[in-house]
Amino acid sequence: MGKKPISFIIAACVLFGAAAISVSGQSRVSNFGLQDQNDRKVEVNFPSDRPVVLIFGDRDGAKQIDGWATPLYKKFDGKVYMFGIASLGGVPSYARGLVRRLIKRQTQFPVLLDWGGKVAKTYGYEKDKAMVLVVARNGNILSTKFGAASEAELNAVIADIEKQLR
Repeated sequence: MGKKPISFIIAACVLFGAAAISVSGQSRVSNFGLQDQNDRKVEVNFPSDRPVVLIFGDRDGAKQIDGWATPLYKKFDGKVYMFGIASLGGVPSYARGLVRRLIKRQTQFPVLLDWGGKVAKTYGYEKDKAMVLVVARNGNILSTKFGAASEAELNAVIADIEKQLR
């Protein structure tokens, strides 16, 4: 991504919440594409030439994202792909343009907009919490963390990423 994350998806997630249904048991990430706030299609495909970190949040979960995103970005900038995904399944269709404009004004970093919440649901996103998925180059999910970053959980995520960089 090349730019500092300075709460790169918090602005998106603070705006509107989303209802999420947990779906457990996913061991791989399937290829997917979502539009960002600038209406650009962003594809997340595997295999990848780098490990991938997916950070999900809704309005309330966004408050926990910076504790994950900032240290991971600082440590692994240019070594991993990081994607912020706003779980926006609860946003009515008539409000989507407004939400997109607000996100566009509040952040310069790409925020993938999961309007229907389908991607978030697929990986077991829990409403009102940040969710971090660490994904190997082949698409296997290495770890999933929910909520605010604790030192122990952040260190575990860092260790998972470092193993992939060897």
